[in-house]
Amino acid sequence: MKVAVVGGGIVGLFAAWYLEKEGADVTLLEEGALGKGSIHAAGIIEPATAYRTNTFSFLRRVRRYLRNGTCTIRGFDAGWLVESARQLERTPPPGADETMRELSLTSVAEYRALAQETNDFDYVESGLVQRFDDPRHFAEERALALSRRSTVPVEVREEGRAGSLFFPEAGWLHTERFVERMARELAKTRVLRRRVRRVELDGTVVADHESARFDAVAVCAGVGCRKFGVPLTGVRGYGWHAESHDKVGVATIFVDSGIAAVPFAKEVKVTGGWDFDLSDRLAHAPTVLEAVRRVVAVDAILDFKEGSRPCTPDGLPTVGRKERLVVATGGFRLGWSFAPGLGKQAARLALGSTGNDPFLARYCGTLRSGDLR
Repeated sequence: MKVAVVGGGIVGLFAAWYLEKEGADVTLLEEGALGKGSIHAAGIIEPATAYRTNTFSFLRRVRRYLRNGTCTIRGFDAGWLVESARQLERTPPPGADETMRELSLTSVAEYRALAQETNDFDYVESGLVQRFDDPRHFAEERALALSRRSTVPVEVREEGRAGSLFFPEAGWLHTERFVERMARELAKTRVLRRRVRRVELDGTVVADHESARFDAVAVCAGVGCRKFGVPLTGVRGYGWHAESHDKVGVATIFVDSGIAAVPFAKEVKVTGGWDFDLSDRLAHAPTVLEAVRRVVAVDAILDFKEGSRPCTPDGLPTVGRKERLVVATGGFRLGWSFAPGLGKQAARLALGSTGNDPFLARYCGTLRSGDLR
């Protein structure tokens, strides 16, 4: 079976990997470097059920980030905005939490298994600290965390200005090294450095000035998936590897600043940015770095990456199939946490070994041919 995977980000890499393991003839099409749109992330792997954006709590968080300079609003998808307003404070349907939990656990198990084979991407499971400065925000998030502690263990700690939450099951990895590992894993996948211009429902892919037809096409193009009828917008983020004299012991999210930090042997990776922006502008990155420096001592910058998180109207991932087209996207802030599970579901849909999940495919009922130019 001939399957094309469009997009070489973390979800696309996993989709190709699962397809290859099932014996498919896989072609992965990516214009830039593999992982380019994903490696800016902190690489925190959270076994969480969800990170919803269709809530007043999320809107208050965006307002805080606008005030402290880590967020800008420059542009968004109109269809996403309309659907987001319609979905505001609408709770997920029965069974959705279980579906998301299964997706997350599948992902954690895959990272763990790959690390047990060879941990060449610095994977550790030492927990995650969420630190708060605002007492009201801390009280709100603490109540939410404690309400689901039976599935996502949490400890309340008196750290930071207002308090902290510690999630012992979380971990993190080195995103750049993990992409390198996946590139080595894809021994039989044909990787083509081509710009995909259009994908049809019948499986036709137009790349550069050539076209080919496949038995199935899995589009894992992040925010670009909005061109296929999925309501998505992009939330741009930035990541820096840096030298620091701060002792960051475990993955830490400074929640009220919108900043994350994860430690490695010789450096720390710091990330930030909540820029609602569908362009490629990077003018806001220096301002975000200033916010980073307010919570983590940055002695020297080693490198810089950027990317855009695909956000659905409720902030949760979506994956579904129509005719020969499969679309997998929408991980938003938990993109790396959900990537293996999303890639696996995309591969199974492409191979026809499963049907659309009612919840995961909720935004895929109107999939259409799309132009990525």
